[in-house]
Amino acid sequence: MHFLCLHGRGTNSEIFKRQTAALRHELGDCHSYDFVDGTFPSALNEDLRELLPPDDETFAYCNPLSPQSCAKAFDDLERYVQAEGPYDGVMGFSLGATFVMSWMFKKLREQKDNKPVQLPFKVGIFFSAPGLLQYHDLLAEELFGSKFNPAEGLLDLPTAHIWGCHDRDKEKAEAASQACNELVRSVFVHDKGHEIPISSDNVILMVKAINRAITRAQT
Repeated sequence: MHFLCLHGRGTNSEIFKRQTAALRHELGDCHSYDFVDGTFPSALNEDLRELLPPDDETFAYCNPLSPQSCAKAFDDLERYVQAEGPYDGVMGFSLGATFVMSWMFKKLREQKDNKPVQLPFKVGIFFSAPGLLQYHDLLAEELFGSKFNPAEGLLDLPTAHIWGCHDRDKEKAEAASQACNELVRSVFVHDKGHEIPISSDNVILMVKAINRAITRAQT
């Protein structure tokens, strides 16, 4: 499978490559990955300082508190996927996961004549997603309509949701997972914080959850 890979806020694609190196090795060489930098400058996430030289630039895909920034980022992502795709799946960490899930919900919101929406991915892999962008009331009203409720339109694709029991946003990560179809949803909660763990035990268990989602997408 070919995956679009979206990093967290205050990081970049090189950091995300390092965060997922052990995981991707365990998944095997039958997959390919397109790591894409955000375009919105963002201060370095201090939790990840040891993964990046001090002079490297760090980014986000949008300002999550600005509806205008999010709307532009959604349009940019739409154009990128159309130009560089197709992709079989998407893999996102933190704000990268939140961003792409919210974009897919926006596509559901814009469906016309009750026709099914063709989502751009067959499978989603989401690490430590801190909720959905519409948890901010202003953003919800401006981008989605004041009456929009994510529970009204479950993301109907196989997904794997992974977060830590010590993650400061673990409740939001769980809420984001519940916005996806539970019949094709895999969840793994590791023993770390807001991170992608690299210990062999955690990597094996994460890969099991991810492979369940991939297998469901292929059947």
